[in-house]
Amino acid sequence: MNFQKLLVADYRGGRTYAVADGTVRPLGDAVLAEHAGFLTLPRRGEGQAEWAFVDDRSGALVISGPRGEQRLPAAIPGEHLACDASGRYVVVTTGLGANAEAWSDVVTLVDLERSESVRFRSRVGEPGAMIVPDQAGGEPVVVLRHREPGALESFPLSRCLDAAPHVPRITGEVVHEVADDGHGDVVDQRTGIAATATSRGLERFVVDGGVPRMLGAVAWPVPGRAYYLRLDPATGRAVGVVRGGPASPTAWTEWTNHLVDVDLSTGRTRCLGLPRGLAFRFALGGTRAAVATIHPDGDELTVIERAEPLMRASHKIPLPPMSRPPAPGHLPWDPVGDSPAQRRSVAVDPTGATVAVTRGGDGQLHLFHDGGLDTVTVPSPLDEGGHLYWHGGDIDTIGR
Repeated sequence: MNFQKLLVADYRGGRTYAVADGTVRPLGDAVLAEHAGFLTLPRRGEGQAEWAFVDDRSGALVISGPRGEQRLPAAIPGEHLACDASGRYVVVTTGLGANAEAWSDVVTLVDLERSESVRFRSRVGEPGAMIVPDQAGGEPVVVLRHREPGALESFPLSRCLDAAPHVPRITGEVVHEVADDGHGDVVDQRTGIAATATSRGLERFVVDGGVPRMLGAVAWPVPGRAYYLRLDPATGRAVGVVRGGPASPTAWTEWTNHLVDVDLSTGRTRCLGLPRGLAFRFALGGTRAAVATIHPDGDELTVIERAEPLMRASHKIPLPPMSRPPAPGHLPWDPVGDSPAQRRSVAVDPTGATVAVTRGGDGQLHLFHDGGLDTVTVPSPLDEGGHLYWHGGDIDTIGR
């Protein structure tokens, strides 16, 4: 198989797989940092594109591709990871892990050309991570998006790379003009426009002379907010599922969902209504998007065409039920008996022709293609839905 492949991570089981033509091939043992996800790395030199993820057991940034696997030290638990436009530098921030509160303030910056990593301390609180080009023509800047209180903190790459041993604390240029509840970030490397999702909307900014400069917030076009963003690099649009309805997480069956995309340059928005329930992340590929919604009345996969002036749902596919879905009236991530509440992961192949969705806890992967749904059995249960990544698409420099 070539390296446009579908990867499956059972992060609870510590296993990774590749899937091709209905065949599952084990790749090895690794505990994917699920929140940080997979990162597509831009092609470096004459080589083919690679991908990266954080192994949350061994404390390593794993680089994989046609040249094999490389592991470089990284602080864990991995929360976010991002690279620069060249693919040479990767930044990793830390999160909760198995703890109830954020406790680590360690940031790792990896130089893939030199096979070196450095660490420094910033601020506790699961910061978002971006590497943003400078509008003034200076070197790229590492930007950390903080919460409670909200802030954007920028560091020149060279300053991070020159951090002294023993994990020193360093501070950057800080802008406080962002809401406290940021969650979800994008960077368009062509224009230099970056954005973070908050309750106020999509808050856009650029880096100018090493300092973040706000461009204003684009209000969500429907009630609610997005918590997770993806970038369509071909069009410069940020895409998210806006969740509305009851504020209480125990009322997740009544949550409303809309797929929203925003032109980062103009602020123009489009949206499309989706089924109610739990929409845990989504996927982009080609000109399509795919969203799996979980609801006691039945789970559904919605495939959306995004190339037209108005987005439309091209397919709505009922999904075989999971054995242990989230329970109504409880938090959607609360255990169900002695098992974790299950959910689904989604991926779209780079052409948009095939959509993959997992059946969490039941060890199955469904592939939707040409109007049909095929099922592939995976050798481990894929508790909590696992994580999917389809390599070979446009480059988004933030892990998903």
